[in-house]
Amino acid sequence: MKGILSLSIVLVISLLYIPANEGELKPENTVILSNETDESFCRDFSVLLQRVRPEWVVLDSAVIPESVKDRNLIIIGELDSEYTGEIITEMITQKEADYIQDGHYSVLSKESPWAENKIIYICAGPDRLLTKKAAEEAIISIMEKAEPEQWTYPPFPSVPHEEAREYIAQIQYIPEDEELSKEALGMDVNATPSKSISTEEASEDLEYLFYLLSHGYCGYGHFKTKGDFDEAKKNIVRELEGKSKWSPEDFSQLLYEHLSFIHDCHFHIGDYQYCVHEDFWHDKTLELWKTMGDYYFISDNTTYKVVSVNGRDPDEFMFPSLNAEGNPIYRIGKLSRTAPEPLVLTVYHDHEQLHIELQLYRSDFGYFSKKIFSEDTIGGIPVIRIRSFSDAAAYTEYINQFFETAQKYKGAPCLIIDIRGNIGGNALWAKTWVTRFTGWQPIDNYYYTELISKTTAMGRVNLMEYLLNLFPETDIYETEKDRFKAKADAFEKQYMVPHWTEPSFPDTQVIPNDTTLIVIMNGKTGSAAELFVIYLSQMENVVFVGENSAGCLTFGLANFYQLPHSKLLVQLPMSLSIPLDLEFREERGFFPHLWVPAEDAVNYAVSAVRKGTITTVQLFPEEVLQEEFIPEKFIPEEPSKRNNMSEPFIAILSLAILGIVPAIVNRKRNKQFFFILGACLAVIGVIVLSLISPLGLVFSILGMVYITIGVYKWKKEKPGTTSEK
Repeated sequence: MKGILSLSIVLVISLLYIPANEGELKPENTVILSNETDESFCRDFSVLLQRVRPEWVVLDSAVIPESVKDRNLIIIGELDSEYTGEIITEMITQKEADYIQDGHYSVLSKESPWAENKIIYICAGPDRLLTKKAAEEAIISIMEKAEPEQWTYPPFPSVPHEEAREYIAQIQYIPEDEELSKEALGMDVNATPSKSISTEEASEDLEYLFYLLSHGYCGYGHFKTKGDFDEAKKNIVRELEGKSKWSPEDFSQLLYEHLSFIHDCHFHIGDYQYCVHEDFWHDKTLELWKTMGDYYFISDNTTYKVVSVNGRDPDEFMFPSLNAEGNPIYRIGKLSRTAPEPLVLTVYHDHEQLHIELQLYRSDFGYFSKKIFSEDTIGGIPVIRIRSFSDAAAYTEYINQFFETAQKYKGAPCLIIDIRGNIGGNALWAKTWVTRFTGWQPIDNYYYTELISKTTAMGRVNLMEYLLNLFPETDIYETEKDRFKAKADAFEKQYMVPHWTEPSFPDTQVIPNDTTLIVIMNGKTGSAAELFVIYLSQMENVVFVGENSAGCLTFGLANFYQLPHSKLLVQLPMSLSIPLDLEFREERGFFPHLWVPAEDAVNYAVSAVRKGTITTVQLFPEEVLQEEFIPEKFIPEEPSKRNNMSEPFIAILSLAILGIVPAIVNRKRNKQFFFILGACLAVIGVIVLSLISPLGLVFSILGMVYITIGVYKWKKEKPGTTSEK
């Protein structure tokens, strides 16, 4: 504690001696100087430093370029750093150098010797972590005397509004023909799926589906630029004629094959979801660091330099990450929809070039608790988990508990919010939490527009009826159903015509916040939970850790419909949420600042805070950081029914056959033998079934067979006779 206090005092004293003209510092008249090592480290492992506006100049010698001497300078580096170390040593006193070499970081201000009324900040520490900390402190000090947005870029880049307006207008498709009646657009939530349909019925379902696509799907205009709906329809018709009967499963598969140019996580027909997430495939064996643009790792006490990965620049495969101790590392990986082939690393050591094959793996999705909400403390850091934003009545208690944490942890030094596995629900809950936590209401930081038609109104009615069938006591669903029924009536009476709402054009904002929030996410974080990511991103001091989110956000407000003959459920979104930079993130999602395998993300983040890799605005009390650290336990994924049946079929069959052998061999025995053996086998079956194994079913069936034989023998016996032994 004394070390932290003395460090803070020295830092504050250093900043008190900044010349009076500091108010003239502006991003455009300020330059950041460092060598390549410190530049990449600071920008890869500091959320603040990767968004600063001043130009970043990377030195290739121990000389300050003439072109920047007329500006304010922020020099970042250790005393022994290449190039910058020599420059810093010449500018500071021996006392200041001794203080840094003694294990402290420091932010020192000097008057520029080259330009009048210009300042030089020197941000130095004994290692990279503390040097980064010094640079962050310097930027924070400057920002406190100016508007934060003047010194940092917004979290999401944007294009000019006119460019966005023109683009959005091109994909807002409105059909010119009349809409179907309300009755034709309704659905029976209790309908029984058809076992098979004729070719004629399939053709009628197809016509109905393509009507829905053009009249009720917000993505129709966008995907017309990616594929040809008319050509797809012709090809489907051609294949339908090849069979007289179609099962709903085969029919939905046929549709999927020809409409595969649609990539929309909210778009479903039958059992098919029209998207495949780009998972984070990664390696856990190597921990790399970066020095002067090159990557290195240690294996068997030998240091290797990575020359290439798959013959390409290693940068393409390197992700800023953390290890179990909370140290900053680079992790090798790639985003892929399918399991990638092993990577081939070309490495160099002692004039020898080697090739290493590296198999990549993706995270197990079974690590998170099934509880909708939970709250605890890990290693002195509070952790809250919210797994759903559903507005169903059954979830109200959990959402209210989540809301309570906003006030409870407001102003805390650090808070971890775990949204792994949260597939969404009502985005209002996410917005409410941020509002209660900060006192600011976050904005919907994207261009938003809805397709309004009789078709979308009835799709909304269908959805509410479906939800009411599942959650009959939810008033909000009943209210929404009535509201959209009234809207459908207005279209029926021709009071309204199909149209798109005027796109929203939000301005970016920065929400003040002095609590360091660490948000844990993964590939199952989607929809309203991704809106939570957008809302949290507007706050200061938020760090995202884990893996890329689901990418289930561009197309929203999914409505329900039903094909008339096959009874296949069709889910079509009616709203567009377009990123401010017009870059679609469907299937890719939002990227974390630190890419950590999702099952390890909470534990590694806690270690990183305690280590200082993730810096907090507020200092932690020493006793908090010394609390016992009991890591979160990994929870393996529960076996699915399909996985339960994965035991070799031949083993099950063999057991069944062998189980009949005793009955054949002992066919002349009396009923007691079969009753006893049957009971024993039945008990064994129950025990094995409790271990979730299909072999238990075999034992149970054999037990019933033997008991049945015993009953048969008992009935067959004549009164007064004795059966053979």
